[in-house]
Amino acid sequence: MKPMTSRRGLNRRQFLKRVGAAAGAAALLGPLGRLTGYGQMQKVVRAALWQEPEGLNPFFHIQTVSRIVRSRMLEGLFRVAPDGTVVPVLAAEVPTVANGGVSEDGRTVTVKLKRDVVWSDGTPFTAKDVVFTWEVVMDDRNPVASRAGYDLIEDISTPDDFTVVMRFRQPYAPYLTLFSIRHAVLPRHVFNGNTDLSQAAFNRMPEVGTGPFKFVRWESGSFIELEKNPMYRGAPDKPRLDKLIYTIVPARETAIQQLKTGQVDAMWNLLETQIAELQGVPDIRLLITPSANLEYLGLNLSDPKSEDPNNPGYTDPNKPHPILGDPRVRRAIELAIDKQAIVDALFGGLTTVAVSPISPFHWAHNPELKPSEYNPEKAKQLLEEAGWTPGPGGVRVKDGVRLDLRIMTTTGDQIRLQTEQIIQRYLLEVGINLQIVNVPSQVLFSKSGPLQTGDYDIAEDTWGPDFDPADFLTILFHSRSIPPNGWNFFRINDPNIDKHIELGNSAIGLEARRPHYQIAQKLILDTGAYIPLYNRSLIDAFHDHVKGVTEGGNPWDDFSWDAENWDV
Repeated sequence: MKPMTSRRGLNRRQFLKRVGAAAGAAALLGPLGRLTGYGQMQKVVRAALWQEPEGLNPFFHIQTVSRIVRSRMLEGLFRVAPDGTVVPVLAAEVPTVANGGVSEDGRTVTVKLKRDVVWSDGTPFTAKDVVFTWEVVMDDRNPVASRAGYDLIEDISTPDDFTVVMRFRQPYAPYLTLFSIRHAVLPRHVFNGNTDLSQAAFNRMPEVGTGPFKFVRWESGSFIELEKNPMYRGAPDKPRLDKLIYTIVPARETAIQQLKTGQVDAMWNLLETQIAELQGVPDIRLLITPSANLEYLGLNLSDPKSEDPNNPGYTDPNKPHPILGDPRVRRAIELAIDKQAIVDALFGGLTTVAVSPISPFHWAHNPELKPSEYNPEKAKQLLEEAGWTPGPGGVRVKDGVRLDLRIMTTTGDQIRLQTEQIIQRYLLEVGINLQIVNVPSQVLFSKSGPLQTGDYDIAEDTWGPDFDPADFLTILFHSRSIPPNGWNFFRINDPNIDKHIELGNSAIGLEARRPHYQIAQKLILDTGAYIPLYNRSLIDAFHDHVKGVTEGGNPWDDFSWDAENWDV
């Protein structure tokens, strides 16, 4: 038998002393500790998130951190496995033409549901829950992020409690993304069939779900606590954890320090530059997964001071931005930014310059697209042509107005702030004054936040498509997704972009869909409203005592996607 020593070289007495102190602290922490009030040990993992969700309704809130938390409680019909294949979750099988689940014309999809699923309160899960979810999405009273795909369903029926038949107005190739992936199925009985969820407590406290964990409580700015769902249909020993607690910290750097000191057991979303800091730390391992995510700039095409007469509180997409409405100015901004220098300075070459909304990692990427040119002299020339002439302090002016713009992103992200500061210097060199105005994630992405309402000039964010890019392209770039109807916060309104997104969504087979998505990417870049910066990997960190984490991760899913397998 080996002598009891820790991996940090503590002797037995020191080790026991430290364990005793930790146990005492856990008892004081109550639900945040690993001891129950009766002295029983519980299996608990604390995972640090350096952003806080705005809410947890899968159709209302688009933040990644919202999806991370809610997906442990609320499930969809399908999910994407690490190898990119779609697998059933609440569905019994994946409907295809071959198994009779999809009609030859692609307009009718029949989904068979699992029969052994119950909600966490013991109520049976049935096809009526799926129909109810569709009705919620289509209820105009609800602030849904997007109705893309759902609005193409002309009829949905339930021949029995475990069969859902969806009939579409036209073939819809990404039908597997509906009620799935970034979304979920909602419990009809919780709302007594009332589809108006706009003010529902469930949006913040989804206390009933079918997932491996269930909601306990949310202390703003501190933590969100989930506990094991005893009604979960998984293997008898799943989930293996008694509690999964997401601790909310102000910044990545805070999470790293808490990981090092053992205050948390795992953390989400490190940067490439932080790999070296943790690689040599005993008891900590990194999970690095390629992804389709990338950092980008989004430029507002509408006048922030205007108001849409049809949607009070939102800018009018038909009134151009007084500065960014000119395509020459948008082009000049991209020409003024040395993206490779940003990658080299901030990431030490550990990532690459992004070239498109869909990264080279993805099957739908357009390989003909190349990195943009860095040419500040050409940028100056374009600004001159647009009427912006040199003014006091090096800032250009036009008709007595300075060339002042605001850039914003989420607070608590040091690398984004550094990116903004570098871009700020590049733009000033060509005569554009850029003011940095950052806000918390839950503010930036809220329904009443600056992106949705249009009260911004330039925004920096990370986003990328799932394995099926239809939802991503539709919600972010289609004209019908202009707020308040979706997340086309650029206010891009291009019929050609719309056409190729729709053709890609309706064509059958990846080979038939790919060309349309590739054309859409080129057209999106041509608008100048979307400026790709650099590609991102998924990098998470775990203490060695957290077991069961899937090796290699899942490039198509989020942090803790496999938490029902975790153990300590």
